[in-house]
Amino acid sequence: MRSSVLRLPAKGTLVIGTDLQGNLRDFEQLHRRFTALGSDAHLVLTGDLVHGPDEETVKQWPDFLGTPYRDESPALIDALVEAQRAAPGRVHCLMGNHDHSHLGGPVTQKFHDDEPATLEAALGEEGTARWRALAAGFPLVAIAPCGVVMSHAAPGLELDTPEQLEGVPWDAYRGDSIEVFIRRPILGPLLWARSAKDEVVASFLRVLGGTVAVFGHDVVREGFVRDGAQQVCVSTSFGLLDEDKVFVQVELAGRYADAAALREGEELRKLY
Repeated sequence: MRSSVLRLPAKGTLVIGTDLQGNLRDFEQLHRRFTALGSDAHLVLTGDLVHGPDEETVKQWPDFLGTPYRDESPALIDALVEAQRAAPGRVHCLMGNHDHSHLGGPVTQKFHDDEPATLEAALGEEGTARWRALAAGFPLVAIAPCGVVMSHAAPGLELDTPEQLEGVPWDAYRGDSIEVFIRRPILGPLLWARSAKDEVVASFLRVLGGTVAVFGHDVVREGFVRDGAQQVCVSTSFGLLDEDKVFVQVELAGRYADAAALREGEELRKLY
């Protein structure tokens, strides 16, 4: 049975990466960082595994998309599955808005008019079924005992109990515009919100027993930004030059009291 909340253990090292969007090379680099940490390490991707640039974009690459790459979403899906097989229970991916578009969420249109249809055509019928089954098991939120709570987008969500995150259907939103969907309870803000009010995030974290929210979704040109006392938005891959890409590395047995506790060059590390 799928759980929307992933709870990590209290030992080992946690590596967090955001928004790969079909960038296989960046996943491989992040995976190397993870495997070098040994058998107690965990890797959490915060969603948007798939949907990279189309061929026209690759031919005329705009500077604002950072270091050029080709969309390798099918190979990246396979690489995630293989990484999970090689390290059972230690490699995780959260649901992102692009992943959700394959399960009944709003159709994303970053590089194609219908990105889920484009990827599914490339995957074929069997590959699409496998990808949907994989994505359907993605959690919404990951909680580390060190205080770090991970989601795809900014956790601008009024939450009373962790149980409210459970049992939310994936497939009831295909006709929604983004403007409508972002106002949906639970999924809207967790998959699409670019920012959240400090008091809402503080309440969200308190309910989940956390102290600092780490998420992606938005592109931060410098690699990360602290937003208030308890939020850090991180850009590991999409939209950045290689030298600016950042991932997070924390000790699961530690304790990180707030966003300032994630330090540049220590917990906030360059991918390359």
